[in-house]
Amino acid sequence: MMNGVPLKSKIMTRLHSFLMLGGVFLLASCVQPPEYPIEPYIEVVSINQNVFDELDEDSLSVTLYFEDGDGDIGSDTEVNMFWEDSRVPGFEIPFKIPYVESQGNVKAISGTITTYYPITFCINDDDPVDTFYYKIYIRDRAGHISNTDSTALIFLNCN
Repeated sequence: MMNGVPLKSKIMTRLHSFLMLGGVFLLASCVQPPEYPIEPYIEVVSINQNVFDELDEDSLSVTLYFEDGDGDIGSDTEVNMFWEDSRVPGFEIPFKIPYVESQGNVKAISGTITTYYPITFCINDDDPVDTFYYKIYIRDRAGHISNTDSTALIFLNCN
């Protein structure tokens, strides 16, 4: 007996605490990495504003959330993000997402991308306000095409 507490009880208490702590570490190490498809997925998260004046000095800022199962987003040389103005169907505005490096052993990645684009001219000068949106998709290094998502409506006050 030690200080009125049986020695066996003290050893059991310490052993129990050690096993509990070990169990917590074991559970934490069993966290599964995310499983995303190899085709990228995007979602428009936000735009900085949706009302502009023609030839406004402010740029449109679009933030996208992305997921990619094989982690091959971005390129140092290739165009890989495309915006289509709803006023000009079929005409794509190209952008380049920089090369994104995978971290550790897990290839699947997710995150956000923010892109800026200057608002310029009204297309239909007969209307006081051009109303449009951008459809956006990305292509990874393997050539997989993401889904297409759209911004909210943008209102461009024509001068």
